[in-house]
Order: sequence, then C-alpha cells, then structure tokens
Amino acid sequence: MAPVTLGRLRIAAVNGGQRKVVVSVRPRALHSRRSPTGLGRPSLAPLALLLVAVAGCAIPVAAGNPAPTATPTLLAAPSATAPVLSTAPMPPPATPGPDSARVATPEPTGTPTPTPVSRPKRTPAPRVPVATPHPVATPTPVPTAPPPVLGGPLPVCRAGAVPVLSDVITPHHGYADWALTMLDTRYALPASYVPPDLEPVSPTGLAGSGQLRALVMPDLKEMVQAAKAAGTPLQVFSAYRSYAYQASVFDGWVARDGWTAALDASARPGHSEHQLGTAMDVGSLGGPAPWNVRDWATTKAGAWMAANAWHYGWVMSYPAGSMALTCYEYEPWHYRYVGRAAAAALHASGETLRQWLWPQQ
Repeated sequence: MAPVTLGRLRIAAVNGGQRKVVVSVRPRALHSRRSPTGLGRPSLAPLALLLVAVAGCAIPVAAGNPAPTATPTLLAAPSATAPVLSTAPMPPPATPGPDSARVATPEPTGTPTPTPVSRPKRTPAPRVPVATPHPVATPTPVPTAPPPVLGGPLPVCRAGAVPVLSDVITPHHGYADWALTMLDTRYALPASYVPPDLEPVSPTGLAGSGQLRALVMPDLKEMVQAAKAAGTPLQVFSAYRSYAYQASVFDGWVARDGWTAALDASARPGHSEHQLGTAMDVGSLGGPAPWNVRDWATTKAGAWMAANAWHYGWVMSYPAGSMALTCYEYEPWHYRYVGRAAAAALHASGETLRQWLWPQQ
C-alpha cells in the first residue's frame, strides 16, 4: 500500500499489508493562529483529528506481543454519535501546602510491655459476732436439810448466808387441805398438784386475768367490791401457776439476778403458794405491776389491802421485816386465802402465816 498523506498524517504499508502510522507535527501547528505571538493558547483541534484517525487503526507491533496503547480520556458530547475530547485546560497539579491532608506514616512501635495484672487481695471474711448467751448462774451447792421435826421449833430458812433447801412433800398436800398447806424452801407440793376447781377471776369484778379455786370466789368478790367502794380498785397480776410455769418464772429470776438472789425473791417450782390456786399477786387498777413500785403497800390500794384484806379471809404471806421467818423477801402484793376465821386468828396473833401454820403440821 502506498503512503497516504492526510495533512501531516502519513500512513504507509509496512510488513506485508500491516499499517504503520507516521505522524509528523510541527510545533507551531499546535498553537492557535489567533494568538498575536504565535505562542498563545494551544489549539487541540489537529491533535484531536490525529487521535481519531489513530484510534481507527490497529497498531500491533509484534505478533503475540501487543504493545499497550494509551486510550484518550473522552467526555460525553451533546451528540450521541461520537465522543468529543475536552479542550478545557488541565489544572496545574496542586502543590501540597502545610495544611494539605497527609497520610500519616505509622511509627514503628515496639513490642508492648505486658501490663502486670494485679490480682485482688483476698480479704478475709469478717467475723460475725456470736451472741454470747446470758450466763445463768450455776446453783450453789447448799446443805440438804433433813425433814423438819414436826412439833419442834420453826425450821430456819438459812444456814448462815446460805438458804436451806430441800424438797420434802408438805404434810398437808390434799386439795381439801388448802388452808393448812405449808410451803417454804423445804416443803413443796408434788408436780402433779393441779386444783380441780379452777375458775376465772373476772366474774368477781376483779380486773385482769387468771384463775383461782372456786372456793375463794365469794369472799374475793366481796373484797373487790369493798375496795372499789373505798376508791381503791384492784387488779390481779398473777393468780394460779402450774409447776412448770413456776419453773420458768424462777429461771427468769436466776438469769437476771443469779441463783442466790433468785432464792430470796422467787420460789422454786413446787414451793410456790400460787400452785395452790388460793394465792394471787394484786395491784392498783390501771397502775404498774406492784413489784415495779418502790413499796406498793404505801399506795392507796396497797394500804387498803394491808388493813382490810383479813376481813375477807386474805392474808399477806410475806410482810416487811420478816424474811428470817418467811424465807422470802417482802412482797406487799402477795396475798393468800385461808378463810375468814383463820385470817382473823392469824391477824390477832401478829404472826406470819408460816409461823401460824407450823404448829398445825
């Protein structure tokens, strides 16, 4: 094929039919003729024609080893027939300034030093304080008294400073012997002693609760009414107590005051007159427990009972200043029923109940 000249583009046949493009472009042809200096704004129209022509030709360089060709960047033109190369000037490459974003090159870091893991110190569990039980005094060994000799002198309550204790069943321990039964630190009732005729005290008009034997109720009712009429109404704080209940009462005194002191203030189970069902602890209506009063006998109700109870068959078992005779401390609230006749005789004798009962054992 003969060379074909297209403007400054010449195409010749090379290597047996393959085409070779020879481009010859003068430098001044690349500049616009409109520029007064000839070096004005470059015109890209000839170059565009050149590239279009080249694009239509296959330009293999060597068989089997095609050379890569650069493909011009095309911009979409209004016409859909052919793309048009942009003639807009390419902006100059930006010179990176101090504020340009740069990709930070990661600095080499050394092998991290393992941080020692602190193991929590084992805190010992707090000791929970164990409540120490209230010490209960161990009973002090005391001489075991032999059975009293009936008809002899009144048995003593103490051997020096130690109470004389024994558990002799009292001679008069039948239910019908209630007026003659003697109870102290030596004489006792059997644990099985339970009066068969216990009744509530409330029908008598006496405030409070509890039970007493039916045989005391008539005189108890009259006494309660007389005290009320005198302006000194009464209230019962303790009446019949079983053997077991008295045991818990005594244990309470031991826990609070100790064994020796408890023997002076409370009777051991079986030795309490409350088990007879004919004794009670009485106080002022609406007032505190009489044992919480300094001397209940000095109150209006206490004074009335001390002066008038015997008229109704009731006597104070443990009067003031007579512990050596009664074996127990002064209790102005504790009264026992012995019947009107016996109470009158006892009141006339001036003796304590224990002194009066002893010769009758």
